[in-house]
Amino acid sequence: MEEKYRKLLMDDVRQLLDLPEEDFSLIFPKMELKRMKRGRVLKGSGESDVVSRYLVEGFIGAYSLINTKHSLSVIFKTTDTVFDDRSFRTGIPSDSILKCISDVAFYEFTLDSERDVLGRQPRLVTLAHKISLRINERNSTVFELSKKGLENGYEDLMMFFPGLETEITNGDLGDFFRISRRTVERFKHDFKNAKQ
Repeated sequence: MEEKYRKLLMDDVRQLLDLPEEDFSLIFPKMELKRMKRGRVLKGSGESDVVSRYLVEGFIGAYSLINTKHSLSVIFKTTDTVFDDRSFRTGIPSDSILKCISDVAFYEFTLDSERDVLGRQPRLVTLAHKISLRINERNSTVFELSKKGLENGYEDLMMFFPGLETEITNGDLGDFFRISRRTVERFKHDFKNAKQ
């Protein structure tokens, strides 16, 4: 299984920048493959995020504190880089939560390891820049989906995140689209009936 994940990462990275094999031999020893169960909190409120994660299987959510409740604001899928952008680089704790929406597998990469690898191979600085741009683009796409609202955005959301429909809770969907769980339940009931 790990070989499949390594290939996924290498193929994905090479779409951004054609790296030689020796660059991956610098990266992989610094990464740790982890598997987590649905519902597991990866970074809690009031903590700083000390690692980035390259998601190779499943879905992770970023939950922002809105009023007094943590609500799903960003969804991550396979090939996404996942970290709390408000605390990862600064080390300053934030109120955001990162939590597994489904069972997941990811490569974990510490900030110290990132600095070490970037210092040893200038090509990897270019790659880091390209990854950063992709993170911004994907986060912007997810934000635009949330602004569409449930009725206009649900099908697009499920097309952008294949497999999410069976994993995400109605509560998380409601939070993502800023509506109640009950509204989501009614919508899904009507949506299912309309599809039959």
